[in-house]
Amino acid sequence: MSKLLQQWRPSSSAIDLIKLNGIDDVQIQKSLSYLKSQKELSNIDDVDGFDNWDTFFIMFCVKASRSK
Repeated sequence: MSKLLQQWRPSSSAIDLIKLNGIDDVQIQKSLSYLKSQKELSNIDDVDGFDNWDTFFIMFCVKASRSK
């Protein structure tokens, strides 16, 4: 399985969990677009503390929504 961010799409389970935290589709799409635009993020192995993009994306969305 590829661990590259550009090839990754969030799973439906990840999206469901994000939505349970009160985050809407617009914010999810903005977060996804932002992450995919980051050149220093390419492989999940380079992100300390995470072993898959879904987990990282869930935490990213939740933290981003709370920092508004």
